[in-house]
Amino acid sequence: MAKDRGSTPRVAWFLALIAFAACGPRVQPDRPFPEELVEHRERPRARVSGSRQVIVGELCPQGAAGRPAIAPLLMHTGQWIDTASEIAGPIERGATPRFAAFGVDGKVAGVFDTVGLADLPLGQSVAAGTYVGGAPCSADVGGSQRSDDARCIAATGGCGIAVAELARPDDPPEVPSYVTGGACVSGDALGVDIDGDGVVEWFPVAQVLDGVRDPAKEWAAGPANKQPCTPVFEVYDVKLAAPAEPGKSPDPRALVTLDLLGVIDLDGDGRKELVIAVRFPTVRTIVVYSASQSAQRLELVGEAQSFQK
Repeated sequence: MAKDRGSTPRVAWFLALIAFAACGPRVQPDRPFPEELVEHRERPRARVSGSRQVIVGELCPQGAAGRPAIAPLLMHTGQWIDTASEIAGPIERGATPRFAAFGVDGKVAGVFDTVGLADLPLGQSVAAGTYVGGAPCSADVGGSQRSDDARCIAATGGCGIAVAELARPDDPPEVPSYVTGGACVSGDALGVDIDGDGVVEWFPVAQVLDGVRDPAKEWAAGPANKQPCTPVFEVYDVKLAAPAEPGKSPDPRALVTLDLLGVIDLDGDGRKELVIAVRFPTVRTIVVYSASQSAQRLELVGEAQSFQK
């Protein structure tokens, strides 16, 4: 029998949810945002073959005045979108009832049930709701036990990647399965099997930056002559230093740190995306790279600023 989506109680509940989201409380973060914000740069929206419609965010257990919240980062609806207002719309309409939060082992650590939008200073909107499960910076060690990862906590402030599949507001919240993978650093390159064919692609870590300040729009794989290493879902504290001028030491103010927050097939096209946090001296930005055409070439499909760390 078809589900009745037009009953009066259901409509009344949906209208109440919209009213709550529109009038949600204004909350304050634990710390102010940095003075320098990520400048949104318009780029052609990348077309991909994946059909999964999702919103990717970063879950911080204390992101909104000590309460769990998710900073929306990127949306895929047949194309990649990183415009904040467009991403906030589905959350406000109740189309992201449940986010799956990933732990450091690439498994779902817990679920975040969305109740609406809340406003942070400087005009940022985040998903407000309740979180049940283990900490994002933890891993499953068997049974109901989880182990915290100190490196993750130091690099991310205890936050982690969360993904919600777009749904109708009156659909029961579900957590679909996602294909995850791993990566590792060997020498000067990050190795990851993008398309799951058993062959590791090696991406020179220095080339993830275009100059000193911007993530590269494209990231091409290099020669596959690196020593094997053990892939993990998250990689922290990869240092990227700008070349020093002849006769001078590297400028510490130009040091950039890369944290790989996850290797996940977000759009369902069979090729995994890389979710990366880039820590510049004064700001932290999160970028997503996707292989829309070839596992040998990653494209920057979105960039956003999450909570201040």
